[in-house]
Amino acid sequence: MVKRLPLLFLIFYTSLQAQYFDYSASAVLQGIYSSKEESPFWMHSNTRGRIDEATTLAGWSNVSARYFITPDSYLDAGIGGAYQNGYNNEFWLDEYYVSFENDRYHAFIGRKQKKEIYNGLSATNSNILWSLHARPVPGVGFEIKKPITFWKEGGLGFKASWEEYITDDERYVDNLKIHHKSFHFVFTKIRNIELVFGLQHFAQWGGISPDYGRLPQTFHDYLNVWVGKEGKDDVQGEEANALGNHLGSYEIYLNTSFSHYDVQLIYNTIFEDNSGRVLGNTPDGRFGIYIEDRDDEIKWITALMYEFYYTRDQSKNTPTGDGKDNYFNNNLYRSGWTYENRILGAPFFLLDDERFRIDNNTFYVHHVGLAGTAFFNYPYRFLGSFRMNYGVKGGQENPISKILSTYLDIRLWERFFTINLQAGVDVDLLDQTTLGAGIKLSKKFF
Repeated sequence: MVKRLPLLFLIFYTSLQAQYFDYSASAVLQGIYSSKEESPFWMHSNTRGRIDEATTLAGWSNVSARYFITPDSYLDAGIGGAYQNGYNNEFWLDEYYVSFENDRYHAFIGRKQKKEIYNGLSATNSNILWSLHARPVPGVGFEIKKPITFWKEGGLGFKASWEEYITDDERYVDNLKIHHKSFHFVFTKIRNIELVFGLQHFAQWGGISPDYGRLPQTFHDYLNVWVGKEGKDDVQGEEANALGNHLGSYEIYLNTSFSHYDVQLIYNTIFEDNSGRVLGNTPDGRFGIYIEDRDDEIKWITALMYEFYYTRDQSKNTPTGDGKDNYFNNNLYRSGWTYENRILGAPFFLLDDERFRIDNNTFYVHHVGLAGTAFFNYPYRFLGSFRMNYGVKGGQENPISKILSTYLDIRLWERFFTINLQAGVDVDLLDQTTLGAGIKLSKKFF
């Protein structure tokens, strides 16, 4: 069924009537040079799966049409393709989807790219568990975007999301399913303050294991996965904590403003079992602040972001039956939280040399992002991250790498098409420095 979806979406798209729709189309060509076999970190990270560490040439394009049911609600259909010559020299469907959206709700089916937020300055986009690092997984989802309030006068409400995906890549457990849901309260009783607090929950489940065959995947099993409960069939003890492989995060966002600046404070935890659910792995998580200038005046800095990532505790003082945590890895689902050999969460979780297992999930990172316009004419984006990597569970106490990764993207020319230049540098204090440069040509047709 997954393989037939692109054809169905293409037929749907070509049958649209122009007088009811807005259309858009774009194409991008990207070239990368690196002084080593693998490009600097930020030249291939969070690139939606379109560029990997070995890529020197990549391109992608998409077309979409939007049918307005009312001025504030519409159906959207799109399809796009991509090519890159990195580890896998191939062409693939970058996205194909049909979606519905209005000012309150959003629903989709297919493979749909997520929206970029924070002006592209965050190291992980929306949360620590799910980033823009990998290509989107095909699935179906629904989201309440605008909070539903409990009273007419507002003050307290909620928003939520639900998504179901099925993997179609080569991995240890084939046809793996991914369940995701979120629920957040939104509190606005205090003047000039919006407090958002809630939970993200992800779970891998089902599929076909080379060791155990078809894994539990009935509707009853799905209900157990939904609530994080143990199943009757624990696959010979491999799913001791709950049926499936679970990830979660408590989230707090505080939004405010002063003068012409919007400010957001960010806190995400990370947990995989009961010790993390009761915050036994504190202070592991993501801490951040984002500041954006609402003024339309051209300035050197219009947006600023700082994030701190820490994963060194992993419930070491409150271990479960299988000891210290091992974020993003799993004994049963050995490909871990990856898709097409790309990390699904924050890109600071690193794969081993075979790009199969996570071999670095213990780290701390200081990350800074800046955006603005240089010399009144050149919009730019700068990213800088200092990482201390300590490997995986059972690893050493001393860091195995200390790396400063920097990246600059600047829009140099914009007429019939747009030219962006990039530069990236990885300074490894325990190894050699990696230099990189890139040029991106992009065109929006309509």
